[in-house]
Amino acid sequence: MSKLQNKIAVITGGNSGIGLATAKLFKEQGATVILSARNEKRLEETKRAYGQYFDEIYPADVSKVDELDRFFRTIGEKHGTIDILFLNAGVAFFAPLEEITEDSFNTQFGINVKGVLFGVQKALPYLKEGSSVVITTSVVNQMGMQAAGVYGATKGALRTLNKTLASELLPRGIRVNAIAPGPIETPIFAKTGMEAEQLNEMAQGIVSQVPLGRFGQAEEVARTALFLASDDSSYIVGAELEVDGGMVTL
Repeated sequence: MSKLQNKIAVITGGNSGIGLATAKLFKEQGATVILSARNEKRLEETKRAYGQYFDEIYPADVSKVDELDRFFRTIGEKHGTIDILFLNAGVAFFAPLEEITEDSFNTQFGINVKGVLFGVQKALPYLKEGSSVVITTSVVNQMGMQAAGVYGATKGALRTLNKTLASELLPRGIRVNAIAPGPIETPIFAKTGMEAEQLNEMAQGIVSQVPLGRFGQAEEVARTALFLASDDSSYIVGAELEVDGGMVTL
């Protein structure tokens, strides 16, 4: 039997990597899958390339509260309620302390933290009892990874926010949990602004720290998202599950 039959699932950052793999899996499991796109151009590109993996998509820059409000009101007016909210949109720019810019700081906190906090706030009127909220953090929030000061700080903020939201929303019957991916093969690495040689060196260094000896796949994270979104995890709340090949635990 499908685990998400007749569920309304909303995913931010669903046009590539972990979000896209999760959208595909959620749809296979019976959910109506709704995505956000940063702008109309990105929306049309996602429709053309991956339209078979979701049901609806609407524009919303998650770093802008008014756009988040419009996005969730559109969904609420059409469907009435939301059963699953997967807040996965995120960016990462790696730079040593001396090279961090105000723009990169604001962009990362705007998307990674502000987008999650206000995403939950604007979705809250439509999240019914028994619904599940899943937040994408990162194992970087448990490490002192060089050049990841700002990115790690955003994910550290989400580590705390996950527990706070879980506590606040539990009386409403809403479960909040987080997934902390380790090194996963996704397009986020290509968007860091680093040169190919730097990325290759970084990748080799990361893999050397993973007990399983490889990068993870987006589909492996998607299966964890399905677990947290479904009733299989009905007794789990406020948790942060590492999907990292043992990187921070072994």
